[in-house]
Amino acid sequence: MYTQAITITTEFADRAYLPPYCGLAVIPSASHAWTRSAPCFQSTTTDDRICVFLDAGFAGGRGTSFVMTAKRAAYLATHPAFTDPDSVKDTNQDLVRTIPAKYDIKEFPGKGMGLVANDHIRRGDLIMANTASLMIDYRAFNELPREQYMQLQAYAVDFLPAPHRAALLNLSIHDGTNLSHIAMIDKITTTNAFDIDPDEGDDDQDNRFFVVFPEIARMNHDCRPNADYYFDHATLTQYIHAIRPISPGEEITLSYIDPAMKRSVRQKRLRTWGFQCVCHHCTQERARVEASDARIKQINDIKPDFRNWEPDSRASPQMAELLISLSEQEQLWGMMYEAYALAALEYNGVGDPWTAIKYARLAVEWGIWSVGEKQDDVVEMARLAEDPLAHWSWMMRSKRSHGWEKKAEVRDDDDDDDDDE
Repeated sequence: MYTQAITITTEFADRAYLPPYCGLAVIPSASHAWTRSAPCFQSTTTDDRICVFLDAGFAGGRGTSFVMTAKRAAYLATHPAFTDPDSVKDTNQDLVRTIPAKYDIKEFPGKGMGLVANDHIRRGDLIMANTASLMIDYRAFNELPREQYMQLQAYAVDFLPAPHRAALLNLSIHDGTNLSHIAMIDKITTTNAFDIDPDEGDDDQDNRFFVVFPEIARMNHDCRPNADYYFDHATLTQYIHAIRPISPGEEITLSYIDPAMKRSVRQKRLRTWGFQCVCHHCTQERARVEASDARIKQINDIKPDFRNWEPDSRASPQMAELLISLSEQEQLWGMMYEAYALAALEYNGVGDPWTAIKYARLAVEWGIWSVGEKQDDVVEMARLAEDPLAHWSWMMRSKRSHGWEKKAEVRDDDDDDDDDE
């Protein structure tokens, strides 16, 4: 890897998306040597410049491109994905396949290309993992004119290694023809990107990342998908696991949106991607749609109670059992870990450690492939399962509902008064 100043080649000058005022220069970014670290545009609201940072050698030559400030690029460059190449070795099986693929790419009428299982896939199996191809800080959208961030976005894509760039440019845009090169790339990213929250060590918690993974983007939407994804910040990798058994010949799907919404809201949200959802859950008969909407409403109505540990909360182990049942009826497999975790807390909160351990273990099992082993709830449930009596939730619901904590405080105060006498 090396760092170099950038000049506009004839090829890219012809596309006319890198004007002379864009500030072509090398941007220092800690000790990491970026293959390219320009061009840049000045933020309209701060003194920062937002630039393109490209590492063509990343992940064994797959490459990655960032659009962000030098400070944020430097922070990401401290992650194991950059500092420990072995952490992402063999992650991107599209480059050098070391294990058989569990899927084939196929065209689905009305939906474009998608993935279909070529063998039995068990619940929890890893289907695919890919490092980030393009990461755009939301500041680029919020602090640059549209023309400028589109230029940076196009530049970031065009200098990726050729096979990687071709895979990204071959993604579906659902509609639109005769687009300029810049507009086509913008359409591709808008249609195929994932929103990723910053990790805890990131100083900027207010701006998410807009991230593209070309291979994962091949998966089509279903409101009740058979696979789910999570992003690992340490390796900048998106992981896809099966959340229920998948049969050979079955399409592998993800949900592009929060699935716990009634059908009309889901349909409206999905039009952002330029298509009308015709999954089974959206096209079932009216009575089943109404029953589904009623279950979703009840799930969303009772969930807040579980986060309320005050005496007026309605939460109980019985309510947690209802949440589990409703989630199963709705086939919200990617959210089961949360239902199990809430049940574990409720049972522990009333002094039933064995049932609490049962649900904590289920939360860990389902959470590992739904949100990752490092996710806070998964870590918390592993801790509860090891020693429920030492967990903060032990008898908490009973203490709060019966006012035992306040009574204990009064007794302590009385004891202190006796000591003073």
